[in-house]
Amino acid sequence: MKHLKVTSVLLSAAMCMSMVMTPVSVMADETAPEETQSEETQKPEEKETEKPAPKETEKPAEKETEKQETEESQKEEPAETEKEEPSESEKQESEEVEEPGLEDEDSREAVDAVASGKCGKKLTWTLSTAGVLTISGKGAMYNYDYPGEPNKAPWNKYSSQIKAVTVSKGVTTIGSYAFSSLYDTPKFTLPKTLKSIGAYAFQYCQSLTSISIPNGVTKIGEGAFTDCYFLTSVTIPKSVTSIGDKAFYYCMALDKLTIGSGVKTIGEAAFYGCGKLTNLVIPNGVTTIGKEAFCSCSGLTSVSLPKSLKTIGVAAFSGCSKLEKISIPASVTKIDEEAFRRCSKLKSVSIPIAGCSFIGYHAFYGCTSLESFNIPLSVKTLADCAFEGCTNLKEVWISETLKKYSTDNVFKDCNNLEPHIYPYAASGDLFMPDGTIVYMVTNPAIDGTGTLAVVALSPSAERVVIPNTVVYKTVKYKVTSIQIEDNIEKYGKMDDLKTLVIGSNVISIGEKNFSGCPKLESVTGGAGLKTIGARAFEKCLKLKVFKLSSKSLSKIGPFAFALDKNLKTLQINKTTKLVKSGVKNSLKGSSVKTVKVKKSKVKKYKKIFKKKNCGKKVKIKK
Repeated sequence: MKHLKVTSVLLSAAMCMSMVMTPVSVMADETAPEETQSEETQKPEEKETEKPAPKETEKPAEKETEKQETEESQKEEPAETEKEEPSESEKQESEEVEEPGLEDEDSREAVDAVASGKCGKKLTWTLSTAGVLTISGKGAMYNYDYPGEPNKAPWNKYSSQIKAVTVSKGVTTIGSYAFSSLYDTPKFTLPKTLKSIGAYAFQYCQSLTSISIPNGVTKIGEGAFTDCYFLTSVTIPKSVTSIGDKAFYYCMALDKLTIGSGVKTIGEAAFYGCGKLTNLVIPNGVTTIGKEAFCSCSGLTSVSLPKSLKTIGVAAFSGCSKLEKISIPASVTKIDEEAFRRCSKLKSVSIPIAGCSFIGYHAFYGCTSLESFNIPLSVKTLADCAFEGCTNLKEVWISETLKKYSTDNVFKDCNNLEPHIYPYAASGDLFMPDGTIVYMVTNPAIDGTGTLAVVALSPSAERVVIPNTVVYKTVKYKVTSIQIEDNIEKYGKMDDLKTLVIGSNVISIGEKNFSGCPKLESVTGGAGLKTIGARAFEKCLKLKVFKLSSKSLSKIGPFAFALDKNLKTLQINKTTKLVKSGVKNSLKGSSVKTVKVKKSKVKKYKKIFKKKNCGKKVKIKK
């Protein structure tokens, strides 16, 4: 028993010594590297990668247990995740995680993320410690507000840290203001899956020098790259159909611009103030150049306009002070006000004699180097002050009609000007060469493409043959349309007309053109006729013969032969173009019983000339 007691005392003593020694050895392990700790604290990321950083601990008391230490560390962690909950005012913003720590080797990648979250229904964003913002996932990005507003992009508060942006494959849209005001970000990588770039998406990205827009993008939104002052090179792919208003507004360093062939419209002020741009080629397909689109592009010396262009908008090239010449295609019908205002070096404007119909107020104001100009014969509106201040303008060709009605204000302060009158007809000119048919010039081209419309017939004419062509003022014109209705009261009704022969160049007969001709008996010809207007031959009570030789007739308007009680047969034996919509109600109210058509079309035309469609049951024969 004594031996047992002695042994027990010795064991107790040994255990006590062990408990006393253990804390001392732990302290020694923690305190030993004091000399090297300063280096490690300067590079916390490296230390974390090698070994998870322990939380700062105090000298443990004898009564502390391992369980208590674990409970304390668990209490600290939830405090950080509570901050990540999104507020009600930022529903579109991401659930944001700032500087996540590491728990084990499997979560090591998380150490590279400064912050992350959602930026679309199926999109997430991550900002790495290296300053790379990555957008991942599939679909559209949320739209945001300007950085000064509450609903700004969630990564905007880290803007000074973002050195590059990568939009990953699968993202289809870049939201409004998404990357606005990333002043120090020079590099953006966009995916082939991208379809559209939102409004002001890259506004104020002042370190951006070039951008490659992927083929597949169809829309560049309003102000997308506005105020990217140092952007020098842009290639717009053929997939883009519209360039929004102010899309590249004040990209002052932009000197290389390629516009893809798919673009149809260039928006207002799209390239306003791009002063370094010198050469501009607008591709075929563009129909409209918007207001101020290239205004104040003061370095622009060469511009190529496409044959598809119809409108040059207000102040489109205003202030292009180095532009020396411009060739305007025949397709352009409108040169809007101030279009070339203060293009002070503009010496030459090449413009077809036919095409343009409108030249607006101050269109060429202050073009002090301009010496001559040919006002197209097709111009119907020549606004006051259009050429005001063109102090070196010496020679102008103008139609007699425009000269007669224009005022001195058109050429205000053009003190050296000598106007010349064209020896050709102008658009809208009327003439009656043989006393039977009154013609109006619809296209005054002098190269053989000019056209005329028949606008009136002499009330006393019994037989009228509309010719294929007419020569007027040394120019040959094609007679392509009949537009009588609006002029009947002016020239009188065609009470004596019995026979009408239509020329082969006539394409259309307007509504009510021969309505109520009491003696009209026969209508023939019309080899090129495509359309007959509504009620064109109604109330022609003696009409018996209607025989066209057209292969192209595609439309007969409603009630075209209404109340023509003697017309029993409609002969359109050669046409192959008629469809159901082209004959709807065409025979309604008429006395037509038989329609003669091409043999190969009998079966088809039986279906389209049904009572339900054309308003009358008729027989279809070859």
